[in-house]
Amino acid sequence: MSEYYRESAPAEGPGETGLPKVEIYSDIHCPWAYLANFRLRQLWPEYEGRLEIVWRSLSLEYINRRGTPKPILDLEIGYMKNIQPDLPIKPWSRPDWQWPVTMWPAFEALNCAQAQGSRQAFEFSWELRRSFFEDSHSPSLRSEIYRLAREVGPATGLDVERFEADWDSGRYKQAVIEESQRGWHDLKVKNSPTFVLPDGQQFSNPAAGSLQLSLKTNSVTGYTPAEEDWPDFYRSFLDAAIASSQ
Repeated sequence: MSEYYRESAPAEGPGETGLPKVEIYSDIHCPWAYLANFRLRQLWPEYEGRLEIVWRSLSLEYINRRGTPKPILDLEIGYMKNIQPDLPIKPWSRPDWQWPVTMWPAFEALNCAQAQGSRQAFEFSWELRRSFFEDSHSPSLRSEIYRLAREVGPATGLDVERFEADWDSGRYKQAVIEESQRGWHDLKVKNSPTFVLPDGQQFSNPAAGSLQLSLKTNSVTGYTPAEEDWPDFYRSFLDAAIASSQ
C-alpha cells in the first residue's frame, strides 16, 4: 500500500456531469499542488469524459494562521526542477514587497470558476497557479484575477461578467472557509495536495517524494524520492476512481 494512501468519508456525490468525481484539496501557492496539477494535465486526455475534477480550497493560511513564509516557498520552488525538469516554474522575479501575503482572493476566484463548470475550473486552476509560479503574477490582486478570467474565458466558455460579479460580491468566501474546514478537520487530509476519490480513498502529494528543509541555513538538507513512477501511480488511482463508481 502506498505511503500516500489513507481513507476518509467518500466524496460528496457524483459530479455535475454525472461522472465519477475526484476532489483535489490544495493550496493555490503550494508548489507540490502545482506539480500535481501539471502532472494531471499530462494524463488528462486519457481521462477527460471519464472523470470530473472538483477543486477544493485547502488554505494553509487558515490552518497555520499566517501566510506561508517566502523563504520556505523559495526553497521548494528552487528544487521543483530537480523533481520535474519540464515544470514551468521560476523563482519570484518581482520585488519582494509585491509578494502576495494572502491567497484568499485566489481561492474565491477558483470557486467562482468552479461554479460555472468543471472545464472552466480545470483551466482556470492551471492558469491561476502558472501565472504565479512561472510569471510572478500576484493572484491576490483583483486586476490579475480578472486578467486571468478574460484569458481563460474564450477557450472555455467562462462567463467573465458573471465571474467578476460573483468575485466582487464575495459570494464564495464562505465556501473557501467551509472547504478548508472540511479538508483539515473532517477529512483530516495529510497535506496539500490531496486527491479524494469517490469511495473516500485519499492520496496526498502522490509520487512526489519528500523534501527536508532547514530554515536556519536556508537550504535543502535532503530529498527522499518517490518510489513510484508518477504516470503509473496517477493512472492507478484515477482508474480506481472510475472503477469505484461502476
